[in-house]
Amino acid sequence: MPRRTVADPVAQAFGEAVRKARNARDETLEDVAARIQSDNRDKRTTMDPRYLGEIELGWHAPSIVRAKQIADALGVELADLVRDL
Repeated sequence: MPRRTVADPVAQAFGEAVRKARNARDETLEDVAARIQSDNRDKRTTMDPRYLGEIELGWHAPSIVRAKQIADALGVELADLVRDL
């Protein structure tokens, strides 16, 4: 899939909420990404910090499962990250 040429406004708003929550915890992208785990069959993987950074910029709109994993890693409710969308 080609990369977006313009960030999606809803994805940007979600990403801004993620960035604010991350900054409130005084953490890096690497800190948060390391806590985000997905079940890839039998292999546990963490999120790439660059991908999380692109989510914060609105270049990617994560699935609801990924959004919940991000919220959990930040110690916030998913509702708090999507409230202003």
